[in-house]
Amino acid sequence: MLQELPLLARQPIFNCSMEVIAYELLYRTDNKNCANITDSNSASTQVLLNTFVELSIEKVVGKRLAFINFTATLMETRFPFDTSQLVIEVLESETIDASLLHNLKKLREEGFSIALDDFVLTEQSAALVPYADIVKLDVLDLTDAQLIAHINYLKPLGVQLLAEKIETFEMLEHCRALGFDLFQGYFLERPQIIKGQRLTESKQAVLQLLAQLNDPDAAFEDIETIIARDPVLSYKLLRLVNSAAFGLPRIIESLRQALTLLGLTIIRNWIGLLAMAKLGDKPAELSVKALSRAKLCELIASQTRPQIQCGTFFTVGLLSTLGAFMNLPLIEVLDDIKLSDALRYALLDHTGVEGQILSSVIHYEYGEWNAIDWDFLATLQLNPHTLSALYLETLEWVDQTMSALQTDTN
Repeated sequence: MLQELPLLARQPIFNCSMEVIAYELLYRTDNKNCANITDSNSASTQVLLNTFVELSIEKVVGKRLAFINFTATLMETRFPFDTSQLVIEVLESETIDASLLHNLKKLREEGFSIALDDFVLTEQSAALVPYADIVKLDVLDLTDAQLIAHINYLKPLGVQLLAEKIETFEMLEHCRALGFDLFQGYFLERPQIIKGQRLTESKQAVLQLLAQLNDPDAAFEDIETIIARDPVLSYKLLRLVNSAAFGLPRIIESLRQALTLLGLTIIRNWIGLLAMAKLGDKPAELSVKALSRAKLCELIASQTRPQIQCGTFFTVGLLSTLGAFMNLPLIEVLDDIKLSDALRYALLDHTGVEGQILSSVIHYEYGEWNAIDWDFLATLQLNPHTLSALYLETLEWVDQTMSALQTDTN
């Protein structure tokens, strides 16, 4: 069902000539034009998806830049669309630590622009400035003396200064005289709500597809059939592969063409992204956790089995997290998926080899070393050292998998 609903809001950012050079994209779910954010990860993810998938970056900002708030979690996520127009806005609420600085360094090396939101100079926040292209100063929150002190510190460092929350003509002129480069605020323009057709995927189709993707007996045609049952899922898949992010020389007009082009690895990432954003508005880290658990189960199984027999173990690890995605007990979620008894018992009771491996992976995940059945793992030729090596291999694979869509479109 298609619904015309608020998807986001955009507020323009002006240069000294009063030309719009960018928009800040803001989370909105109703017509009241206020954020109502309860989960920053989910809010920022929704803004990203509504911008690139429900709408398109061209429709939202044209050729201009898009400022979007990124949490520390999202900075570790790679999204399956072109992010060349993005300015990553670092929230003032983020904890400034080595991990955040490392992520900012990595993002800068990848070509992203970085903006610091509501910046207030302290001994801790000064560490962010070397990674910033733009620093936003709240002109309502800082006194005139504080503004001048900030400008005197920041200007020599080569960053652009953005005056935000400008509410009067006098403040605009004052900020121009102080040497600000960019300007944003209600006096210039209030956020404008952008509506669109929000599409709701069939949770049933997503769950079935996740199960089929990792079933070694599933045929290519089976996967195509499952996607085709959900017109919305089919539409979004075709829309993704035909987006500017992929830059394909021709239009893809059928599911089979899309599946052939994307491959099953890309489909896994796409469905994972849908699950992250749509199945309970969960943050990106839950998709990372699901893939990590699935891959580690698969790698453990592969120590004593040929690779072709390990798909079921991947499925067990992946499906074990669906309760969290759906905000339901796992037993209720599994009622909607036709699984073998062995797979079902492995997920719910941790019985059988699949269940024992899943149990070991979950304990390892939570650092519950004493709860791991090391005697069982020894029968699979594993000890603490080799399990640690497999875990590091898993992390590398997850990083590659989460970035696969973007990598394949370069």
